[in-house]
Amino acid sequence: MLFNKQTHKHKTNSFSSLLFSSLSSFLHTTPYLSLFLSSFAMSQTVVLKVGMSCEGCVGAVKRVLTKMEGVDSFDVDIKEQKVTVKGNVQPDAVFQTVSKTGKKTAFWEAEAPAEVKAAEGETKAPTEAAAVL
Repeated sequence: MLFNKQTHKHKTNSFSSLLFSSLSSFLHTTPYLSLFLSSFAMSQTVVLKVGMSCEGCVGAVKRVLTKMEGVDSFDVDIKEQKVTVKGNVQPDAVFQTVSKTGKKTAFWEAEAPAEVKAAEGETKAPTEAAAVL
């Protein structure tokens, strides 16, 4: 059976127009737009190193994260100087939000897996031994 573009286009044109206009009007309704877009956002975890010296610093960080859209939960650890944020958020947006507190902020560096560390150790050992000779 041959596929005829013209016939197929003609039959589906009214359906696609109706679908497009319905979808378009739905998306242009502001409350539904954010709901629609948020359903496609992926939940992720952002970990930051934040210079906090007192409970006032912790409170400032908590205050800005509480107001941030998309944040599901967060943990502020003053001992480790670590802030962990979970939710439908972008890492750069979390960084900018926490930076507004005036605290020194950086992305937490992830530890390398044990296998990578072992492999690095193996490649460094011969180099060090060669340097000793």
